[in-house]
Amino acid sequence: MDPRAAIVAMSIPITAILGFVGLMIILRKFDNDERMAMIEKGIALPQKQSAKVNPASALRWGCLFVGVGLGIFVANMIASVKEDNEALYPALIMFFGGAGLLVSYYIQLKIDERAK
Repeated sequence: MDPRAAIVAMSIPITAILGFVGLMIILRKFDNDERMAMIEKGIALPQKQSAKVNPASALRWGCLFVGVGLGIFVANMIASVKEDNEALYPALIMFFGGAGLLVSYYIQLKIDERAK
């Protein structure tokens, strides 16, 4: 590999990371300046809202990841037996991931029925 190409290849992620960190610093500084100007003018600062946690979200993500993991496991088991497995992994990951989302939907329905 050409040494110049290696230097360019290494500088791209470094530049991206430094650019992102610099952008975050600038945005934080402007936010701080805006808050200080509001304090100086006597304007009440808006209260930060607390993050609301949706318990159904954890169930949904958990079932999705279990389904994706099961899809990868089943695809790996089939791939060890069958030779032609070009579309096997994406198909089974999508299938079992979707099945996991359906399972989470029905579990949430039962939870909602019990809550009534």
